[in-house]
Amino acid sequence: MSSTPKIKMDEPVVVALSAPHEIRWGFTQFPAYSPMPDGRILIIYADAEDASETHGEPAPSFTSSDEGKTWVALKDGLVPARPHFSVSPAYDGEFLVVPSLHYFNVKEQGIAVPEPIAESFVYGPLYTYRVSDFDPKVFAYFSQLDARRWLPSSGKWEDEKVAYDTENLLAWRRKDSDLLPRAFFERPVLKHKGELLYADYRVRYAMSDGHIPSKGGTDLMASDDNGHSFKHRATVCVDRTGEDLYGEPALEETADGGLICVMRKSDHEQKPLVMNFSSDAGQTWSESEILAEFGVFPFLIRLPNGPLIVSYGRPGVWIKINEDALGKNWSDPICIIKGDPNEIGQHTCGYSSMHVLGPNSFLLTYSDFDYHTTEGVPHKAILSRRIELS
Repeated sequence: MSSTPKIKMDEPVVVALSAPHEIRWGFTQFPAYSPMPDGRILIIYADAEDASETHGEPAPSFTSSDEGKTWVALKDGLVPARPHFSVSPAYDGEFLVVPSLHYFNVKEQGIAVPEPIAESFVYGPLYTYRVSDFDPKVFAYFSQLDARRWLPSSGKWEDEKVAYDTENLLAWRRKDSDLLPRAFFERPVLKHKGELLYADYRVRYAMSDGHIPSKGGTDLMASDDNGHSFKHRATVCVDRTGEDLYGEPALEETADGGLICVMRKSDHEQKPLVMNFSSDAGQTWSESEILAEFGVFPFLIRLPNGPLIVSYGRPGVWIKINEDALGKNWSDPICIIKGDPNEIGQHTCGYSSMHVLGPNSFLLTYSDFDYHTTEGVPHKAILSRRIELS
Protein backbone atom coordinates (compact mmCIF):
# COMPACT_ATOMS: atom_id res chain seq x y z
CA MET A 1 0.00 0.00 0.00
CA SER A 2 1.44 3.37 -1.02
CA SER A 3 0.85 6.67 0.75
CA THR A 4 -2.28 8.57 -0.23
CA PRO A 5 -1.56 11.46 -2.63
CA LYS A 6 -2.98 14.86 -1.83
CA ILE A 7 -6.08 15.72 -3.81
CA LYS A 8 -8.42 18.66 -4.13
CA MET A 9 -12.12 17.91 -4.59
CA ASP A 10 -14.48 20.63 -5.80
CA GLU A 11 -18.04 20.73 -4.56
CA PRO A 12 -20.22 18.34 -6.57
CA VAL A 13 -22.35 19.75 -9.40
CA VAL A 14 -25.93 18.46 -9.65
CA VAL A 15 -26.52 17.08 -13.14
CA ALA A 16 -30.02 15.68 -12.55
CA LEU A 17 -32.54 14.98 -9.80
CA SER A 18 -35.13 12.25 -9.48
CA ALA A 19 -38.73 12.86 -8.60
CA PRO A 20 -39.10 13.76 -4.91
CA HIS A 21 -38.89 10.83 -2.49
CA GLU A 22 -37.72 8.39 -5.20
CA ILE A 23 -36.50 5.10 -3.68
CA ARG A 24 -36.95 2.56 -6.52
CA TRP A 25 -33.81 0.66 -7.53
CA GLY A 26 -32.63 1.44 -11.05
CA PHE A 27 -34.05 4.96 -11.17
CA THR A 28 -31.63 7.90 -11.30
CA GLN A 29 -28.46 5.84 -11.01
CA PHE A 30 -25.67 4.15 -13.04
CA PRO A 31 -24.19 7.42 -14.42
CA ALA A 32 -21.41 7.36 -17.02
CA TYR A 33 -19.33 9.91 -18.95
CA SER A 34 -18.25 9.81 -22.58
CA PRO A 35 -16.23 12.17 -24.79
CA MET A 36 -18.13 13.65 -27.73
CA PRO A 37 -16.51 14.30 -31.12
CA ASP A 38 -16.93 18.06 -30.74
CA GLY A 39 -15.19 18.16 -27.36
CA ARG A 40 -18.26 18.17 -25.16
CA ILE A 41 -18.57 15.72 -22.28
CA LEU A 42 -21.61 13.45 -22.30
CA ILE A 43 -23.21 12.01 -19.19
CA ILE A 44 -26.05 9.46 -19.22
CA TYR A 45 -27.85 7.56 -16.48
CA ALA A 46 -30.61 4.99 -16.06
CA ASP A 47 -34.19 5.79 -15.09
CA ALA A 48 -35.97 2.43 -15.13
CA GLU A 49 -36.18 -0.92 -13.41
CA ASP A 50 -32.82 -2.70 -13.40
CA ALA A 51 -33.87 -5.55 -15.71
CA SER A 52 -33.09 -6.86 -19.21
CA GLU A 53 -36.61 -5.91 -20.29
CA THR A 54 -35.77 -2.20 -19.91
CA HIS A 55 -32.49 -2.29 -21.86
CA GLY A 56 -32.31 -0.39 -25.12
CA GLU A 57 -34.70 2.43 -24.25
CA PRO A 58 -33.42 6.03 -24.52
CA ALA A 59 -31.47 7.18 -21.47
CA PRO A 60 -31.54 10.68 -19.94
CA SER A 61 -28.49 12.47 -21.35
CA PHE A 62 -26.70 15.74 -20.66
CA THR A 63 -23.60 17.44 -22.05
CA SER A 64 -21.09 19.95 -20.73
CA SER A 65 -18.96 22.36 -22.75
CA ASP A 66 -17.13 23.83 -19.74
CA GLU A 67 -15.42 20.82 -18.14
CA GLY A 68 -18.39 19.86 -16.03
CA LYS A 69 -19.28 23.21 -14.48
CA THR A 70 -22.72 23.24 -16.12
CA TRP A 71 -24.84 20.62 -17.87
CA VAL A 72 -27.61 20.87 -20.49
CA ALA A 73 -29.88 18.22 -22.03
CA LEU A 74 -28.46 16.46 -25.10
CA LYS A 75 -30.33 17.59 -28.21
CA ASP A 76 -28.37 16.28 -31.19
CA GLY A 77 -28.72 13.10 -33.28
CA LEU A 78 -27.05 10.67 -30.89
CA VAL A 79 -29.58 8.76 -28.78
CA PRO A 80 -27.88 7.05 -25.81
CA ALA A 81 -29.58 3.91 -24.50
CA ARG A 82 -29.85 2.55 -21.00
CA PRO A 83 -28.68 0.95 -18.79
CA HIS A 84 -25.07 1.84 -19.76
CA PHE A 85 -23.65 3.64 -22.79
CA SER A 86 -20.21 4.63 -24.00
CA VAL A 87 -18.80 6.72 -26.84
CA SER A 88 -15.30 5.45 -27.64
CA PRO A 89 -12.58 7.40 -29.45
CA ALA A 90 -11.19 5.12 -32.16
CA TYR A 91 -8.29 5.69 -34.57
CA ASP A 92 -8.24 8.25 -37.42
CA GLY A 93 -10.42 10.68 -35.49
CA GLU A 94 -13.42 8.33 -35.53
CA PHE A 95 -15.76 7.55 -32.63
CA LEU A 96 -17.59 4.25 -32.06
CA VAL A 97 -20.80 3.39 -30.22
CA VAL A 98 -22.13 -0.16 -29.73
CA PRO A 99 -25.31 0.47 -27.73
CA SER A 100 -27.68 -1.77 -25.83
CA LEU A 101 -30.93 -2.56 -27.62
CA HIS A 102 -34.13 -4.50 -27.21
CA TYR A 103 -32.97 -8.08 -26.91
CA PHE A 104 -33.98 -11.02 -29.11
CA ASN A 105 -37.30 -12.42 -27.90
CA VAL A 106 -37.44 -16.15 -28.71
CA LYS A 107 -41.18 -16.39 -28.02
CA GLU A 108 -42.10 -13.49 -30.29
CA GLN A 109 -39.83 -14.86 -33.02
CA GLY A 110 -41.21 -18.39 -32.67
CA ILE A 111 -37.75 -19.80 -31.93
CA ALA A 112 -37.42 -23.07 -30.05
CA VAL A 113 -35.07 -22.96 -27.07
CA PRO A 114 -32.65 -25.91 -26.89
CA GLU A 115 -31.74 -27.70 -23.70
CA PRO A 116 -29.32 -25.67 -21.55
CA ILE A 117 -25.77 -26.93 -21.22
CA ALA A 118 -25.21 -25.25 -17.83
CA GLU A 119 -27.18 -23.64 -15.03
CA SER A 120 -26.22 -21.09 -12.39
CA PHE A 121 -27.71 -18.55 -10.00
CA VAL A 122 -27.01 -14.85 -10.56
CA TYR A 123 -29.80 -12.85 -8.95
CA GLY A 124 -32.03 -15.76 -9.94
CA PRO A 125 -31.72 -18.96 -12.01
CA LEU A 126 -29.75 -18.52 -15.24
CA TYR A 127 -29.42 -20.96 -18.15
CA THR A 128 -26.54 -21.20 -20.64
CA TYR A 129 -26.79 -22.48 -24.24
CA ARG A 130 -24.58 -22.91 -27.29
CA VAL A 131 -25.47 -20.30 -29.91
CA SER A 132 -24.84 -22.94 -32.59
CA ASP A 133 -27.76 -24.98 -31.18
CA PHE A 134 -30.26 -22.20 -32.00
CA ASP A 135 -32.06 -21.23 -35.19
CA PRO A 136 -29.81 -19.33 -37.68
CA LYS A 137 -31.72 -16.11 -36.85
CA VAL A 138 -30.21 -16.24 -33.37
CA PHE A 139 -26.73 -16.78 -34.79
CA ALA A 140 -27.13 -13.69 -36.98
CA TYR A 141 -28.34 -11.66 -34.00
CA PHE A 142 -25.21 -12.49 -31.99
CA SER A 143 -22.72 -12.15 -34.84
CA GLN A 144 -23.68 -8.66 -36.07
CA LEU A 145 -23.92 -5.91 -33.45
CA ASP A 146 -25.76 -2.69 -34.23
CA ALA A 147 -23.34 0.23 -33.99
CA ARG A 148 -22.87 3.88 -34.89
CA ARG A 149 -19.66 5.48 -36.07
CA TRP A 150 -18.78 9.17 -36.24
CA LEU A 151 -16.63 10.02 -39.26
CA PRO A 152 -14.63 13.25 -39.36
CA SER A 153 -15.03 13.35 -43.15
CA SER A 154 -18.80 13.75 -42.87
CA GLY A 155 -19.08 15.09 -39.34
CA LYS A 156 -22.05 12.78 -38.79
CA TRP A 157 -23.01 9.57 -37.00
CA GLU A 158 -23.56 6.71 -39.42
CA ASP A 159 -25.14 3.30 -38.77
CA GLU A 160 -23.10 0.14 -39.24
CA LYS A 161 -22.83 -3.48 -38.13
CA VAL A 162 -19.87 -4.68 -36.07
CA ALA A 163 -18.91 -8.31 -36.66
CA TYR A 164 -18.49 -10.15 -33.34
CA ASP A 165 -16.70 -13.48 -32.93
CA THR A 166 -19.10 -16.44 -32.80
CA GLU A 167 -16.68 -19.35 -32.46
CA ASN A 168 -17.58 -21.20 -29.23
CA LEU A 169 -20.08 -18.45 -28.43
CA LEU A 170 -22.62 -19.07 -25.67
CA ALA A 171 -26.04 -17.52 -25.03
CA TRP A 172 -27.84 -17.16 -21.74
CA ARG A 173 -31.27 -16.24 -20.42
CA ARG A 174 -32.96 -15.92 -17.08
CA LYS A 175 -35.68 -18.25 -15.87
CA ASP A 176 -39.14 -17.06 -16.94
CA SER A 177 -37.58 -14.68 -19.50
CA ASP A 178 -37.86 -14.99 -23.28
CA LEU A 179 -34.96 -12.59 -23.90
CA LEU A 180 -31.44 -13.46 -25.06
CA PRO A 181 -29.15 -10.60 -23.98
CA ARG A 182 -26.10 -9.87 -26.14
CA ALA A 183 -22.97 -7.77 -25.95
CA PHE A 184 -22.99 -3.99 -25.95
CA PHE A 185 -20.17 -1.61 -25.10
CA GLU A 186 -20.85 -0.02 -21.73
CA ARG A 187 -17.20 1.04 -21.30
CA PRO A 188 -14.85 2.81 -23.70
CA VAL A 189 -12.73 0.59 -25.91
CA LEU A 190 -9.01 0.89 -25.24
CA LYS A 191 -6.60 1.99 -27.96
CA HIS A 192 -3.53 -0.21 -27.45
CA LYS A 193 -0.64 -0.72 -29.86
CA GLY A 194 -2.71 -0.11 -32.98
CA GLU A 195 -5.66 -2.25 -31.89
CA LEU A 196 -8.94 -1.60 -30.12
CA LEU A 197 -9.46 -3.79 -27.05
CA TYR A 198 -12.65 -4.36 -25.10
CA ALA A 199 -13.08 -6.39 -21.91
CA ASP A 200 -16.53 -7.99 -22.18
CA TYR A 201 -18.54 -9.85 -19.55
CA ARG A 202 -21.94 -9.82 -21.24
CA VAL A 203 -20.69 -12.13 -23.97
CA ARG A 204 -19.66 -15.69 -23.06
CA TYR A 205 -17.46 -18.28 -24.70
CA ALA A 206 -16.81 -21.96 -24.10
CA MET A 207 -13.18 -22.38 -23.09
CA SER A 208 -10.57 -24.13 -25.25
CA ASP A 209 -10.68 -27.25 -23.05
CA GLY A 210 -14.46 -27.45 -23.38
CA HIS A 211 -15.30 -25.94 -19.98
CA ILE A 212 -18.59 -24.02 -19.90
CA PRO A 213 -18.41 -20.96 -17.58
CA SER A 214 -21.87 -21.26 -16.04
CA LYS A 215 -21.64 -17.92 -14.28
CA GLY A 216 -19.77 -16.14 -17.03
CA GLY A 217 -16.50 -14.30 -16.63
CA THR A 218 -14.50 -11.66 -18.51
CA ASP A 219 -13.20 -12.13 -22.05
CA LEU A 220 -10.91 -9.87 -24.05
CA MET A 221 -12.14 -8.87 -27.50
CA ALA A 222 -9.68 -7.36 -29.99
CA SER A 223 -10.08 -5.44 -33.23
CA ASP A 224 -7.32 -4.82 -35.78
CA ASP A 225 -9.62 -2.92 -38.19
CA ASN A 226 -10.60 0.08 -36.05
CA GLY A 227 -13.66 -1.55 -34.54
CA HIS A 228 -15.39 -2.95 -37.62
CA SER A 229 -14.92 -6.45 -36.22
CA PHE A 230 -13.82 -8.00 -32.93
CA LYS A 231 -12.24 -11.41 -32.30
CA HIS A 232 -12.11 -13.28 -29.02
CA ARG A 233 -8.49 -13.12 -27.85
CA ALA A 234 -8.43 -14.65 -24.39
CA THR A 235 -10.33 -15.30 -21.19
CA VAL A 236 -9.16 -12.69 -18.69
CA CYS A 237 -10.65 -14.41 -15.67
CA VAL A 238 -13.31 -17.01 -14.90
CA ASP A 239 -14.25 -19.05 -11.85
CA ARG A 240 -14.47 -22.67 -12.97
CA THR A 241 -16.37 -23.56 -9.79
CA GLY A 242 -19.17 -21.16 -10.73
CA GLU A 243 -19.02 -19.38 -7.37
CA ASP A 244 -17.63 -15.94 -8.28
CA LEU A 245 -18.78 -13.57 -10.98
CA TYR A 246 -15.65 -11.86 -12.38
CA GLY A 247 -17.67 -9.29 -14.27
CA GLU A 248 -18.02 -5.54 -14.89
CA PRO A 249 -14.39 -5.29 -16.07
CA ALA A 250 -12.43 -2.05 -16.42
CA LEU A 251 -9.41 -2.10 -18.74
CA GLU A 252 -6.43 0.26 -18.94
CA GLU A 253 -2.85 0.43 -20.15
CA THR A 254 -0.03 0.43 -17.60
CA ALA A 255 3.09 2.58 -17.72
CA ASP A 256 5.23 -0.33 -18.96
CA GLY A 257 2.95 -0.95 -21.94
CA GLY A 258 1.01 -3.79 -20.34
CA LEU A 259 -2.66 -4.11 -19.48
CA ILE A 260 -4.56 -4.12 -16.19
CA CYS A 261 -8.14 -5.38 -15.87
CA VAL A 262 -10.11 -4.75 -12.66
CA MET A 263 -13.22 -6.88 -12.03
CA ARG A 264 -16.09 -7.33 -9.64
CA LYS A 265 -16.29 -10.76 -7.98
CA SER A 266 -19.50 -10.27 -6.06
CA ASP A 267 -23.13 -10.83 -6.89
CA HIS A 268 -25.21 -11.64 -3.81
CA GLU A 269 -22.38 -11.22 -1.30
CA GLN A 270 -19.75 -8.55 -0.77
CA LYS A 271 -16.45 -9.78 -2.18
CA PRO A 272 -13.17 -8.08 -3.13
CA LEU A 273 -12.38 -6.24 -6.34
CA VAL A 274 -9.63 -8.09 -8.17
CA MET A 275 -7.10 -7.16 -10.84
CA ASN A 276 -5.33 -9.21 -13.50
CA PHE A 277 -2.36 -8.19 -15.65
CA SER A 278 -1.12 -8.95 -19.15
CA SER A 279 2.24 -8.14 -20.74
CA ASP A 280 1.46 -9.51 -24.21
CA ALA A 281 -1.48 -7.42 -25.44
CA GLY A 282 -3.98 -9.62 -23.66
CA GLN A 283 -2.94 -13.00 -25.05
CA THR A 284 -2.28 -14.31 -21.52
CA TRP A 285 -3.27 -13.04 -18.07
CA SER A 286 -1.91 -13.30 -14.55
CA GLU A 287 -3.73 -14.79 -11.60
CA SER A 288 -6.10 -12.43 -9.80
CA GLU A 289 -4.85 -10.13 -7.04
CA ILE A 290 -7.05 -8.23 -4.59
CA LEU A 291 -7.32 -4.50 -5.20
CA ALA A 292 -10.02 -3.54 -2.69
CA GLU A 293 -12.03 -5.28 0.01
CA PHE A 294 -15.33 -4.81 -1.85
CA GLY A 295 -16.80 -3.08 -4.85
CA VAL A 296 -18.96 -3.11 -7.96
CA PHE A 297 -18.53 -1.57 -11.42
CA PRO A 298 -14.93 -0.38 -11.08
CA PHE A 299 -13.84 2.33 -13.51
CA LEU A 300 -10.21 2.93 -14.54
CA ILE A 301 -8.46 5.94 -16.05
CA ARG A 302 -4.83 6.87 -16.54
CA LEU A 303 -3.97 10.55 -16.25
CA PRO A 304 -1.60 12.14 -18.79
CA ASN A 305 0.99 12.79 -16.07
CA GLY A 306 1.04 9.10 -15.17
CA PRO A 307 -1.17 7.89 -12.30
CA LEU A 308 -3.87 5.26 -12.59
CA ILE A 309 -7.15 6.03 -10.80
CA VAL A 310 -9.84 3.47 -9.96
CA SER A 311 -13.32 4.32 -8.71
CA TYR A 312 -15.71 1.79 -7.19
CA GLY A 313 -18.45 1.46 -4.58
CA ARG A 314 -21.31 -0.27 -2.83
CA PRO A 315 -21.25 0.48 -0.06
CA GLY A 316 -20.41 4.13 -0.72
CA VAL A 317 -18.18 5.51 -3.49
CA TRP A 318 -14.38 5.42 -3.27
CA ILE A 319 -11.27 6.05 -5.34
CA LYS A 320 -7.73 4.67 -5.12
CA ILE A 321 -4.60 6.00 -6.83
CA ASN A 322 -1.59 4.17 -8.23
CA GLU A 323 1.09 6.81 -8.76
CA ASP A 324 3.56 4.85 -10.91
CA ALA A 325 0.78 3.52 -13.20
CA LEU A 326 2.11 -0.04 -12.96
CA GLY A 327 -1.04 -1.10 -11.11
CA LYS A 328 0.55 -2.81 -8.11
CA ASN A 329 0.92 -0.31 -5.25
CA TRP A 330 -2.35 1.51 -4.64
CA SER A 331 -3.14 4.24 -2.13
CA ASP A 332 -5.49 3.86 0.78
CA PRO A 333 -9.11 4.26 -0.32
CA ILE A 334 -10.38 7.85 -0.49
CA CYS A 335 -14.03 8.21 0.49
CA ILE A 336 -16.40 10.17 -1.76
CA ILE A 337 -19.65 8.94 -0.16
CA LYS A 338 -19.71 6.82 2.96
CA GLY A 339 -21.70 3.62 2.93
CA ASP A 340 -23.23 1.16 5.37
CA PRO A 341 -21.89 -2.40 4.94
CA ASN A 342 -25.20 -3.68 6.32
CA GLU A 343 -27.27 -1.61 3.84
CA ILE A 344 -25.02 -1.58 0.80
CA GLY A 345 -27.53 0.01 -1.60
CA GLN A 346 -28.93 2.61 0.77
CA HIS A 347 -26.83 5.73 0.06
CA THR A 348 -25.73 5.27 -3.55
CA CYS A 349 -25.83 2.64 -6.29
CA GLY A 350 -22.02 2.55 -6.08
CA TYR A 351 -21.57 2.74 -9.86
CA SER A 352 -19.27 5.52 -11.01
CA SER A 353 -17.44 6.86 -14.03
CA MET A 354 -14.49 9.17 -14.65
CA HIS A 355 -13.40 11.52 -17.41
CA VAL A 356 -9.86 12.88 -17.85
CA LEU A 357 -9.68 16.69 -17.92
CA GLY A 358 -5.95 17.40 -17.85
CA PRO A 359 -2.55 16.14 -16.70
CA ASN A 360 -3.61 16.09 -13.05
CA SER A 361 -7.40 16.45 -13.06
CA PHE A 362 -10.51 14.43 -13.82
CA LEU A 363 -14.27 14.35 -13.31
CA LEU A 364 -16.02 11.74 -11.19
CA THR A 365 -19.75 11.03 -11.48
CA TYR A 366 -21.87 8.99 -9.09
CA SER A 367 -25.35 8.81 -7.60
CA ASP A 368 -26.35 10.20 -4.22
CA PHE A 369 -29.54 8.72 -2.76
CA ASP A 370 -29.52 11.13 0.20
CA TYR A 371 -29.55 14.44 -1.66
CA HIS A 372 -31.81 17.17 -0.29
CA THR A 373 -32.72 20.42 -2.03
CA THR A 374 -32.44 23.76 -0.24
CA GLU A 375 -36.10 23.30 0.67
CA GLY A 376 -35.22 20.02 2.39
CA VAL A 377 -36.96 17.76 -0.16
CA PRO A 378 -35.19 14.38 -0.60
CA HIS A 379 -34.23 13.19 -4.09
CA LYS A 380 -31.83 10.85 -5.74
CA ALA A 381 -29.17 12.91 -7.53
CA ILE A 382 -26.63 12.41 -10.30
CA LEU A 383 -23.53 14.37 -9.29
CA SER A 384 -20.37 15.36 -11.16
CA ARG A 385 -17.25 16.37 -9.29
CA ARG A 386 -13.88 17.74 -10.36
CA ILE A 387 -10.86 16.22 -8.61
CA GLU A 388 -7.26 17.36 -8.93
CA LEU A 389 -4.09 15.65 -7.78
CA SER A 390 -1.58 17.93 -6.10
